[in-house]
Amino acid sequence: MWEDINHSGDGGLYAELLQNRAFQAVIPGTQNALNAWQPYNAAFLSVTSKTDGVSAALPNSLQVRIPQVVTGPIGFENTGFWGIKVQAGWNYKGSFYAKSSDSFNGKISVSLKSNQGTVFATTSVSGVSKDWKKFTFEFQPTVSAPNDQNVFNVALDGKASAGKTIYFGMFSLFPPTFRGRENGMRIDLAEALAATKPSIWRFPGGNNLEGLSIDTRWKWNETIGRIEDRPGRPANWGYPNTDGLGLLEYLNWVEDLEAVSNFQPDSYNLSDTPPTGTHSRSFQEPNRVYSGISIANYSDLTTWPTVPEQDLQPFIDDALNEIEFVIGDAKTTKGGKLRASLGRTEPYALNLIEIGNEDFFGADSYADYRWKMFTDAISAKFPHLEFIATTLPSTALNPAYKKIDFHTYSSPDWFTTAAFMFDDYPRNGSQYFVGEYAVTSTNDTNVLGDIPSGRLAYPTLEGACAEAAFMTGMERNSDVVFASAYAPSLQHIRNYQWTPDIITFDASRAVKSTSYYVQEYFGVLITSAPIQMFSVNRGTHVLQTTPASTTDTAPLFWVASYNNETDTVFLKV
Repeated sequence: MWEDINHSGDGGLYAELLQNRAFQAVIPGTQNALNAWQPYNAAFLSVTSKTDGVSAALPNSLQVRIPQVVTGPIGFENTGFWGIKVQAGWNYKGSFYAKSSDSFNGKISVSLKSNQGTVFATTSVSGVSKDWKKFTFEFQPTVSAPNDQNVFNVALDGKASAGKTIYFGMFSLFPPTFRGRENGMRIDLAEALAATKPSIWRFPGGNNLEGLSIDTRWKWNETIGRIEDRPGRPANWGYPNTDGLGLLEYLNWVEDLEAVSNFQPDSYNLSDTPPTGTHSRSFQEPNRVYSGISIANYSDLTTWPTVPEQDLQPFIDDALNEIEFVIGDAKTTKGGKLRASLGRTEPYALNLIEIGNEDFFGADSYADYRWKMFTDAISAKFPHLEFIATTLPSTALNPAYKKIDFHTYSSPDWFTTAAFMFDDYPRNGSQYFVGEYAVTSTNDTNVLGDIPSGRLAYPTLEGACAEAAFMTGMERNSDVVFASAYAPSLQHIRNYQWTPDIITFDASRAVKSTSYYVQEYFGVLITSAPIQMFSVNRGTHVLQTTPASTTDTAPLFWVASYNNETDTVFLKV
């Protein structure tokens, strides 16, 4: 499951090295607007919207005032996402915008430096004028930094800049990326996820899809095109999203993984064709679409903003436009033509749409009108698409759901007991997507409490074993559990909002958890569809065993499967 939480996107998988690069979703003139920026040699810094920004989407810029008396170079620095990795031989590509109405015409030096001042790479640009100009640069460090306590330094010639004001906007600095994608992914985190050979990729959330208000929801059309034209948003987890990791980046990432996307317009799922029969690993990409509800106070669900029935059509139209953008013909549809104009002529593969996220928090309106209005409209235009519901399984929907997203966070005891929960599930044509699950606590009565009350800071061996037991049940019942995903995926150790997570990282390192290795090596069966996000060892058919794994054989759990393409039997115990 993918969501930008714990800086898993900005500052994590998205390889951009500079935090707060375009001053998005901040209040100009405040100290918080300068997050990750600091003066170098006593320049005066502030974020302002009183001068025209780099673009209509980015009204804020960095105002740098230089004192009248200056000795030596002067400017500012970005501390990255709690550090910057400097690697010898890597080619770093960067850019920024600058302007000045004070006739500044000196050089601007850009460098990667340690906090103590050691320079690892540097270059310079010149030509600032009264209008915004984009400057690009590249450099290669000849030695690696001993740690990630490094900064991106921008320095002006003190004599040339004394007494002047210079404006800067839309900075960017990228190291090499996974598979060389422009605006792409951080290599070590991408490789760790790719090594699990995922079959499903669900994005863009999670709560982050819904926003903390209707207006701050994830808006697909504000995440495409030039990064200069993406306004960003406050997001749901305490830090702004740049949306540099946007819809096209997600879709390209899915193709790089050869996985299947679950697209949430507040949902969706992409694969080459609706899968039938038995098959080897393929990738599903469910896409989520926004379903008309946003998040507020969990203790008072009446505070949650919900779009009334009479006002819902524009949000349905937005979902239709998003889907057309993803799969529409590049010559005959407006959405397809827009996609082609951004460099992608061929449609992406898409077969699953998830309507909302955790809509059991707004089950009444979901059942009354939201589910039906979305599914009716999408089916009319895209009849091949299937839908995933996000309310409680017991909620009666019209039309009846065929697939439902089930989330569970609990204790090891719950997961070992639940290893058999699908054994007696009715074979009535409906299927489960266990879209979020993890052992989160040792406290059965408070599974989402704080660490002193039993919440896990990181996955544990006990928890990973309990998850593996649960996975035996999902694989054994893969005819009714069509997909599953551990959640969340990533956690920046310097700033996070949720524990535990499958991979923990900082600016230069990544640590895989016990749950990661269970997910990677456990694998799952593929029958009518792939069912595991992290999986390597997978079969095409479940095998009956004697004796069978039942409640009588616990605490020993097992499942057997056979891959008819590799002639391999898997026994997972």
